[in-house]
Amino acid sequence: MMTIRTALAASTALFFGLSGPSFAEGERAGVAAAVNPQAAAYDGQGKGKLISLGDPVIRNHRIETSAEGLVQILLADGTAFTIGPNSSVVIDNFVYDPKSKTASLTATMTKGALRFIGGKASKKGGNVTINTPIGTAGIRGAVVDINLDGRDAQGRSMPPHMSLVYGKEVELTGRGRPQRLFKSGFSIISDGTNSRVSRTPLDWVSGLQQHLAGRPGFDGGSINRPNDQTVEKSRLERSNSGVAPNQNKIPVPQPKPATKPSDQLAGDSTRDTLRPVPVTIVTPDTSGNVNQAVGLITEGANGGSKGTYGTSGRFTLPTLAPTATLTEHHVSGYARGVGRVSGTAYTGTGDFVAYMLKNANNKPFYVIGGTPANAVTTLASGEILRYRLEPDALASLTNGEGTTIPFVGDASGFTDNTVSSDLYVMGVQPTAGSTVIGRSLQASLDISGTGATQTSAINVFAGTVGLLQGGGYGLTGGMAGSSRTDATDTASHNQGAAETIGSQVGKDQFLGANGEYLVIGSGDLPDVVAGGVEQPLSGYDNVHVGSRTDVATDDTRSFGSNDTTGFASGVGTMGNSSSVLVGRTDLDFNAGNGSLSGTIAVGASGEFLVDFDAGDDSAYLSDQLMAATTRDGSYMVSSDVVAAKIFDDSTVNGGKTAEICQACDFMTWGWWGRNSSATADKTVHLGNWIVGKQPEYAAVPATGTATYNGNAVGTVVNGGSQYIATGSMEATMNFASRDGRVTISDFDGKTLATDVGFGSNTATFSGTETVTGVTTTVDGAFASNGADPVKGVMGNFTAVDGTWSAGGIFAGSRNSQ
Repeated sequence: MMTIRTALAASTALFFGLSGPSFAEGERAGVAAAVNPQAAAYDGQGKGKLISLGDPVIRNHRIETSAEGLVQILLADGTAFTIGPNSSVVIDNFVYDPKSKTASLTATMTKGALRFIGGKASKKGGNVTINTPIGTAGIRGAVVDINLDGRDAQGRSMPPHMSLVYGKEVELTGRGRPQRLFKSGFSIISDGTNSRVSRTPLDWVSGLQQHLAGRPGFDGGSINRPNDQTVEKSRLERSNSGVAPNQNKIPVPQPKPATKPSDQLAGDSTRDTLRPVPVTIVTPDTSGNVNQAVGLITEGANGGSKGTYGTSGRFTLPTLAPTATLTEHHVSGYARGVGRVSGTAYTGTGDFVAYMLKNANNKPFYVIGGTPANAVTTLASGEILRYRLEPDALASLTNGEGTTIPFVGDASGFTDNTVSSDLYVMGVQPTAGSTVIGRSLQASLDISGTGATQTSAINVFAGTVGLLQGGGYGLTGGMAGSSRTDATDTASHNQGAAETIGSQVGKDQFLGANGEYLVIGSGDLPDVVAGGVEQPLSGYDNVHVGSRTDVATDDTRSFGSNDTTGFASGVGTMGNSSSVLVGRTDLDFNAGNGSLSGTIAVGASGEFLVDFDAGDDSAYLSDQLMAATTRDGSYMVSSDVVAAKIFDDSTVNGGKTAEICQACDFMTWGWWGRNSSATADKTVHLGNWIVGKQPEYAAVPATGTATYNGNAVGTVVNGGSQYIATGSMEATMNFASRDGRVTISDFDGKTLATDVGFGSNTATFSGTETVTGVTTTVDGAFASNGADPVKGVMGNFTAVDGTWSAGGIFAGSRNSQ
């Protein structure tokens, strides 16, 4: 009997001893190295043949497996395909030159699941392409799982995806923005027309293993399977168990003479584990706040790690070896003054280790160590780096997909529906007199429910990588946000700060061999009162480990070094009084140092004003990724950072999209808010803003018409409730008569519409009209994409219908003419 495992072991020999039907040398691509029937190969005329072990694999022949089928293909360059049940794969083209050791491979997979193990084709030149229904995969030196319609270990259906198991890179193009993976343990997931990157769930891994594992009764070997009677008749015991012990001696291996003295051998075996490792220990003080202390940890040969911190602190924890990728462990130990501790520990490259533990009273004990990486080198590429944040030990707040909602602890308002971004970090060129070498942002947004039952929350972080007071580069920044846990209650606001924690005093706070890891702590800041002085962070409420995902971003920076204008909306609240307000957004972007500045102002004379400066708490990474906060609790963030699917769209899977309009990347919209402060006592929760490049008046056509389609988003004040609503937007413009009409449909169940007239000597339009009892006012402008000066429209609106009122923004792109 030959099981699938023994067949795999024999595959190389089978390849070189291949026999069978005669095919031209250029047609033969490889060999069937392991088979579980039923698996068949179909030629160009559709004629099928059951695949047997050792059969040649021919170019352009379709390989199909049944519900029980399984086949492994071995190509001459060492490439291997393990094809699971209910799958269909064609080797379209394969060229291999043994002399130059170069190869290229193209394959097509239309259904099922497979594991690809790269040979020379993927290692030298990266010439591997696999076409699938969810896009084209380019693979370079990697082991990749592709699962188009499989199920996890519990039998639940899973979305089509590609997972990097090991190796260098896989890139998927063809649906939405190209996605690339550089790190094992992550997947590119297709969700209709777009794709996204996420950590690979363990159930998906085990589910594919079950797909690709051989099952009893499908051996690919002899059809006469041996049984107990077969073995008994074979008289195998004559040369094995039936032989007397004195005649059937088991060979005993002899010890190899040592070439080094025993003390030197012992020293070699423990040299790497006895060195002292500097660490930072984060422990609670007597008031319950969290403070840092510098410590030293010695990894002992007895399997434990012993360390000291402060003047008298001692701790004992399990020793953890470095790992190639961020790896999670469950550990327990003891720390003086804290007691027994347990929880999660993480390890990585460059001796990175982070013990994220707590005691029986839920007090934290964190030990953070690792080789500091050079922050300048880490950020030198200028690429946007993404760090996935792990949950805090005390407040493991995650959304329904298991993504961490960082920095907010157990703050109310965040639910399973929360959209939470990675921590983005990008290198910038320091300006004269500045030590800033990078900018960073992160945000979380939750909009749950509709109408009077809706809850909502947002938290925004923006900061810089700069030279710290004690030496070394680290990340620091400000946080701000607001939440509404009941549509009838007043929104609450918060302000805070976050900063990285290093492993050594005076060293850079990027850790790991190449800056793969960050540990970042955050906490609330006290309210700034009139005449008061801003207080520093008193302690960490949350601490998160971040690991770099190396997912590439291809966003543009066309706004760089330009003053960009647009529109804004919001509901201003003071005490028990709330009113819908609209106004202007004016932002100035500095591409060189990655900052933004400007204002968002709504209401009469801009009475509800937020002023963002280009200081430490702003980040302009691209036209799509930007954020800013102020230390009194104001915030702004672009929608692409927290891409919540709030708009209806029947053309996408699930009927929801996060895009305000199709092909509108030349305009950027987002969320903003402000807290009361020493100089202002009016607040805004989840207002909206939009900016774009407005053309000169002379560039607006003088003839023709255009139709624009998109969406609108804003806030409704309905009796005593406030909530976010959306609707679809259509605008028709007549450039000859210089007028048009804007209609927003199904906005909180209402239709808002008005005729508009073009502005005098400006590329703008406006109008007011009452239709079926709803009075709508629109203020808008055309937006240029560089090639077409009137490619888009954007603006704000207000609507009133008795005690119901609303205000928001809209955007649309021009239909093809």
